[in-house]
Amino acid sequence: MKFIQKISVIGLSVCMLSIVFSSASMATKIATEEHLNSVNNKNNKEVNYYKNDSAKILAQETKTVLIKTEKEDKSLLEQKTKEFEEKMKTEQIAFIEEGLKKATTLQEVEKVKSEAANLLKKEKELFKAESEKYVKTKIDTEKVDLAMISSSYKTVRDDFFTFNKHGFYYYDVNKNEFVPNNKVNITEEVKEFEKKHKEDTKVKDNPINTLILSILLGLLCIIPLFISYRQEKIA
Repeated sequence: MKFIQKISVIGLSVCMLSIVFSSASMATKIATEEHLNSVNNKNNKEVNYYKNDSAKILAQETKTVLIKTEKEDKSLLEQKTKEFEEKMKTEQIAFIEEGLKKATTLQEVEKVKSEAANLLKKEKELFKAESEKYVKTKIDTEKVDLAMISSSYKTVRDDFFTFNKHGFYYYDVNKNEFVPNNKVNITEEVKEFEKKHKEDTKVKDNPINTLILSILLGLLCIIPLFISYRQEKIA
């Protein structure tokens, strides 16, 4: 009886493990198909002469990675610009008022206006030259569940010349959108993934292209000979 109970327990455990692995396999398959559709849609929009639905996922890993993005912080520049504009407005008014007190002719009035404009222009140029130091660089960090994908695809030229291509794709599984490669290419996980699948990038030429070219070249040689032979026979 104990032996039968042990067998039953083992059988039940095997069944449960099978269900777990089957569910995990199914989930992975569904996720892969979703990513494949996304890659196809992306290529349709961005790749010239893309052969529809030709993408194949060669490898895929999903990891939580830390993405660092450099951004320009212009808040200090905006503050300094506002202060500068207020200062120049006050100085311009004071300069013009002082100049008009001394002006007695229309020509002198125009001269005051011209000097005020030149002063404003000069101050703006000086402020612009110094404005770069008010722009700071800050680094934003973001944790992303990133699907790293190595995929092959094809392009078609002149309806029958097919070329094999390869690309790495990075997909934010939470936002359901691709992350630009230049945004993640310094991430260690991405560098490791690309290194691991470096061989995927070595694509081979399609032998059918060589065959088609050989046939076309052969026809170019045969047709003139055939025409020449026909003309000699008629003559």
